[in-house]
Amino acid sequence: MNRALRKKYFAECWLVWGGIAIGIVMFCWFRVWIVGELDTAQFRQIIDLLPKDWRKFSPVNFDWLVSYLGRTSLTLDEPMLIMLVTGWCMIRGSDVVSGELSRGTMEMLLSQPVSRGSLFWNHALWTLSLLALLVLLAWGAMAMGIFTTSVEETTYPEIKIPLASYSIPLRFLPPVTETIAMATVVNPLAYAPGVINLFCLGVFFAGFSAFCSACDRYRWRTIGIVVGFYFLNAGLKLLGVASEKLSWVTNFSVFGFYSPASQIENAQENPWTTLWLFEWDDHGQITGNGTLLNCGVLLLLGTILFLAGSRIFERRDLPAPM
Repeated sequence: MNRALRKKYFAECWLVWGGIAIGIVMFCWFRVWIVGELDTAQFRQIIDLLPKDWRKFSPVNFDWLVSYLGRTSLTLDEPMLIMLVTGWCMIRGSDVVSGELSRGTMEMLLSQPVSRGSLFWNHALWTLSLLALLVLLAWGAMAMGIFTTSVEETTYPEIKIPLASYSIPLRFLPPVTETIAMATVVNPLAYAPGVINLFCLGVFFAGFSAFCSACDRYRWRTIGIVVGFYFLNAGLKLLGVASEKLSWVTNFSVFGFYSPASQIENAQENPWTTLWLFEWDDHGQITGNGTLLNCGVLLLLGTILFLAGSRIFERRDLPAPM
């Protein structure tokens, strides 16, 4: 019976998943290509012209942002990518109970030799498996963008000081432009902490959607609740970033535990930061959440919501089909 359920879920979602997968691949590849169109020196000049107050909206340090790794890492922070990945989780998570009830097919499913728990968890595992594949596609598309993109590096002639690791650029002389492969300056494996964080965010929204679906009978209402929750949390995160006085608001937003670019930056400086619960400055002060805390909280909350949704579905009275 589990095999029959998997065939049913595949027939229901392959078209939606395929469209989202194509969108993710095209977006990530195109985003990396755009970064390669502007060399580091030109981008640094643009950054220097921005007001300093705008720097608070950047999830990473501006000195690291001008690098190719920094700019391509921001792909994982793009709202378009986040909405495509979480959109899959919300679409499929909302279908597990309220979707079947809305279509009037739940009674037919439960008349077969399958338990409610088996039906719920087969759906959840199918959703999470295809979520993992979407995240891997995003990672692969970014890697392919790196291997197929050439960048121009602009440098100025310089004078090296003897007996010292210091040089003076001669900016009054014409710059030298050299075309190199982006793969020589960016390693796709460096994206691993951010990619894992994206998957954990998807697990949370899949769990939340399944929980809401288990409590409701109308799928349209379930989707409305989940989408409203999504934009509420996005608004809280934006409010906390925009105002230092309201920075505490991000603690109440699920997106406060999603910072892939920052985690990639920290891992580049020190790979052991991926195992930290918090980020620390040179004075021993906590400056933010670590990779382990961000991913752990999202995974824990998603798992709890899945378990709660399964228990509610197994115990609730199901309405008769209309």
